[in-house]
Amino acid sequence: MTQSPQPAGLDRYISFIGLDCDGKAERFAAAMREALDTGTDADPFWIYFRAKLDGDRGPAHDALYHIHSNLNPVRDMLLRAEREDLLDLLETLEHECC
Repeated sequence: MTQSPQPAGLDRYISFIGLDCDGKAERFAAAMREALDTGTDADPFWIYFRAKLDGDRGPAHDALYHIHSNLNPVRDMLLRAEREDLLDLLETLEHECC
């Protein structure tokens, strides 16, 4: 199998240097926990997604992986919760890190 040459300047891993994407994802996940852990009236997707973030459901991955893999459901959940502040953070995370 031959590898395709990588065009110069398009190495996405180098382009993430200095953005602290893992830290941003962890802070976003912590903000979601603080805002959405409301007890018995929690959004059903939040219960499912929190279990994934906590490693209680499915394979253990970092927060950035889970957020990236569930961008649209997370966005929908935050819209239902009317959390514009978290939607803004999600958009920043999506544009800079996903």
